[in-house]
Amino acid sequence: MPQLFGTFTAYAARAALDYAGPLVDAAPGWYLLPLLLAASAGSVGNAGLMLYSMGLDLDAILPRASRTTATYVVAAVATVCVFAGHHLSTAQDAMTSFVLLLTAVGTPWAVITLIGSVRCGGVYDADALQVFNRRARGGAYWYTAGWNIPATASWALGSLVGLLAVSLPSYEGPLVALTGGVDASFLLSGAVGGAAYALATRRAREVTAPVTPVRAPADERV
Repeated sequence: MPQLFGTFTAYAARAALDYAGPLVDAAPGWYLLPLLLAASAGSVGNAGLMLYSMGLDLDAILPRASRTTATYVVAAVATVCVFAGHHLSTAQDAMTSFVLLLTAVGTPWAVITLIGSVRCGGVYDADALQVFNRRARGGAYWYTAGWNIPATASWALGSLVGLLAVSLPSYEGPLVALTGGVDASFLLSGAVGGAAYALATRRAREVTAPVTPVRAPADERV
């Protein structure tokens, strides 16, 4: 819905390359104050959600770090990136490339996760999801030495197709010519990754029954 609203307002304000300037010019005088409040509140709220999400992600990757420490670290890195993006002329192209690449490799994993959620009815073994954080092993989602081979292979295949179909400011994948120059990397990567996972696991059943994990020996908990 926010994206559709942004598209509608950009089209109404005839904002092609610059969104904020034409939108302000097209707005009546009485609407400028609500527009400023909406922009400020939206930016602060979005920034808070992003920092919280990034802090959780880094805390999951580095279990020894506290959530507060992880959030401080990502906040500092994000602040540096904001100033670098403002002062470096090539930062916009770099950020655009990063977002497109992240979308190309992230979409197939999202589709695979959605397929698994549908198959298990959205019911998970919550305790088994914390095995990695507890430095244990085993549980419902341990699969093969901690790796879900079909899911990982399907994600890798979908990501490869996405990278071959992505259109960046400095690079175009060979599949872009087949889509008429349009970047359809996230659509192709999601379709290929999801189809590959569905075919590879068509006879399998998503594991949801609780399985007791086993604590790893002390010398393995590094």
